[in-house]
Amino acid sequence: MVCLLIAGVLVSLAGPAWRNQILRQRVATVRTELAAAMQWARWEAVRRNAPVVLQRRTDCGARLATLHDWDCGWDVQTAEAQPLQSFVLPPGVRLTHAGGGPAMAFSRSGMPVLVAHKFIIAPSAQATPSTTVLCINRTGRVRTLTGTTTC
Repeated sequence: MVCLLIAGVLVSLAGPAWRNQILRQRVATVRTELAAAMQWARWEAVRRNAPVVLQRRTDCGARLATLHDWDCGWDVQTAEAQPLQSFVLPPGVRLTHAGGGPAMAFSRSGMPVLVAHKFIIAPSAQATPSTTVLCINRTGRVRTLTGTTTC
């Protein structure tokens, strides 16, 4: 009984740290998938010699408050809305395309159509040290910053 009691106390102490580790891992996964999707969309735009778009999804049932919320994930699609790839966010993670709206387009040259883009990836509850910002400049270079910094 004493061993079970000690094990229970240790598990209860490790619970919050374990939860934070899972959230950090989910944020890192979304960061990696989004950066890879951007690079793949650029490559597809050049390969097809046609625009390719990262379009936010709206079919997950989540309440999307603004055009900048990408909490359902995103699709990579041609300019004619032909789907190429789909991505869904894991539970507990928020994705915001700050100031960029519901889409990110790449021209046939592989360059972003707008000058710069900023994606904020964070746990749903609140901003934490695991919050990550992806900054994409006008040449398509992706930088990863930690925290809620500006690009």
